[in-house]
Amino acid sequence: MRLALILIVVLWGTSALVALAKSRDRSSDAKLTAAYFLLWPALVALVILNTPVPLWIAVPVVFGFIPWFLSGPHLWAILKDPSQSRPDELIGIPKAYWGWGGLGAFLLGLVFG
Repeated sequence: MRLALILIVVLWGTSALVALAKSRDRSSDAKLTAAYFLLWPALVALVILNTPVPLWIAVPVVFGFIPWFLSGPHLWAILKDPSQSRPDELIGIPKAYWGWGGLGAFLLGLVFG
């Protein structure tokens, strides 16, 4: 099982680095999406390794899985067709959702922390 997990992490890391390299000459949305695809799991690992972490930090980090999960298909789409990138979105998600979702996750962590 440990070998399977190591293999998954190596494959994910390799694909994330390739995506970051392919987005080098693309739009800032492609670069931001590739960076999020690469760095969010590192942030989660950092939070897990530094337990206990206050919930007002942990809840927003854990809820960051949803945009991370969607960042792969979004990055693939904008690398194939740069016109898929929209100015009112970050990583394929409207900016209003980022604001309200981040505030909601932060408040949820405060209330239950």
